[in-house]
Order: sequence, then C-alpha cells, then structure tokens
Amino acid sequence: MGTLLSEKTYHYLRRKLLAGELHPGSRLDYKKIAEELGISVTPVREAMGKLASEGLVELVPRAGAIVRKLGRQEAEELYGVREAIETYAAAKAAGKILNARLEQLEQLLNKMHEIVSKAPAGSNGVLTGDALAEFLEADLAFHMSVIEAAGNARLTKLAADGHILSRIFGTERFGHNRELLEEAEAQHRAIFDALKLRDPAMAGQTVAIHINRSLELTLLHLNHAERQLYWRGNVETTGSVPQSSVPQPV
Repeated sequence: MGTLLSEKTYHYLRRKLLAGELHPGSRLDYKKIAEELGISVTPVREAMGKLASEGLVELVPRAGAIVRKLGRQEAEELYGVREAIETYAAAKAAGKILNARLEQLEQLLNKMHEIVSKAPAGSNGVLTGDALAEFLEADLAFHMSVIEAAGNARLTKLAADGHILSRIFGTERFGHNRELLEEAEAQHRAIFDALKLRDPAMAGQTVAIHINRSLELTLLHLNHAERQLYWRGNVETTGSVPQSSVPQPV
C-alpha cells in the first residue's frame, strides 16, 4: 500500500474484523469508514484492496466490499492446512525454543488468563468489545510466536494467512463465552507445557487437539446457521415452523 493513511485504515479494519465487529456477509461502506477516520475515501479503497488480496473481504462491483463468509468445505480445508502447518511448526519449535521465547509465551498466557477471569461467568456471559479484541490479539500472538520459534520464515507467512482467516470467520462462533475461553486457555497452557518440556511429539499433538476443537466449533456454528436460515425460509413461505427445523442448543 502506498500511504500511511491507507496503512492506518487497513490495521483499523483488520482489528475490527478480528474482534468480530464486522460480521461475515456484511457490506463495508467506504464513505462511512472514511468519515469515522476523518479521511478521504481513497485510502479506504486502498486498504480494502489489501484486505481483498488476503482473502478477508470480497470486492463486488457496485456493492463495494463484503466481509467473506466461510462455507463448510472451505472451513475444513482451512483448518486442515492449519493443522498440517502448525503441528509441524510446534514440533520443530519444541526442539529449539529458547527460554526468552517461553517467557514471552507465558506472559501471553497470563494476559489471556487475566482477561478470561474478568469475563461474565456462565455459558451466557459473552466477552465483547475491547476485552474480546485484547484476548484475540494475545491468542493470535501466542500462536504466531510458537510458529516463529520453528525458525522458518516461509512457514510463518503461510501460517499467518491461515490463522487470520480462521480467526475472523470464527468470531461469530457461539460468541466468546467464559466457558469456551477457559477451554481455549487450558489448551494453550497444554501447548506451552509441551514446549517447555522440549517434547516435539507432545507439542504437535496438543496443537492438533486445539485446532481440531476450533474446527468442531466452527462446523457446529455453520450447522446452526444453516438451520436458522432454513427455519426463516420455511416461515416466510408456509407460515409454519417444522419442529425438526427449530435450532436446538449445542
């Protein structure tokens, strides 16, 4: 990108995507964003171009930019690639990780724990806003630090692309309640413990468990969303609600 304003706009929009404030399928209004930032539309358009090149938004003629949606097949492919890359990276990292890197990871774990401890209790207490953005940033930093510890720049770039895509498309996934956040925190701790033991097999296994759980939750959300869509369509066309189509708690 050519200007500081477009770079600033890119990071502003990317942060909102990571925090779940811009939902998949929603239209991004260039003019409104420009007004929010007090800039012209040109840097917004440049920022959208970069987001589109990363696969985060789609540029649609006469409609502007649309936040991309994740389908079942794409979700399975995306998490499959993540599992292959990140389990390999974690195993490599375990054999060469430095104490300074472990200290950094522990600081990120402590930050996530602090945020989770302040989240509303129970499955209905959803973390939102700045607190959610901070948790997700720490979570992403943890994963990227593990990958960087493998010492392979090309691997790091591939992993970053997949991680950001799955993170953004996963923000709608049943919200981020304390129960799920605590589960994620425990999985991160298991990854850290394996790295601290310098155990490649355990490091790869704990990362695989974490990624597969994320895929499971994503697919549950997609199933839930599909049932809701069918339910709305049935009501609109027939005026009745088939019992089998009513979304059930998961």
